[in-house]
Amino acid sequence: MEGLLVSLVALLVAESCNIGLAPVIDPENKALTRARLSHVDRNYLRADTITGANAALITAQSRIEPAQMWGGGLLASADGLRFVVPVKSINTGPSPKYYGYKRGVTWLNAVNDQVAGIGAMVVGGTPRDSL
Repeated sequence: MEGLLVSLVALLVAESCNIGLAPVIDPENKALTRARLSHVDRNYLRADTITGANAALITAQSRIEPAQMWGGGLLASADGLRFVVPVKSINTGPSPKYYGYKRGVTWLNAVNDQVAGIGAMVVGGTPRDSL
């Protein structure tokens, strides 16, 4: 099936970012039409295929030197802390769900079983708003 990889990546991004299909649909691209994405979602993204893919990713990650130094990378968390910013700043963004009528930032951070605070970054608004 031509463009299967593109369809799979679009579906995985939509699922992992919790944004739904609308942002990844492109009627001009055969691999990204609503019908194609629905078909691939129903027929390729199943619990058994995702479980197999996760196992392959974990095995590959365990071979990466920093992951080995950090305990193999088997335990991890990425999360954002949201803050209202009381002063005007180019780095803030609106998010009525989290900030009401004010503007704020999300501080994204990742931790694992050996290291805390890797890859910390500030995102204006929320990650979903930043897409």
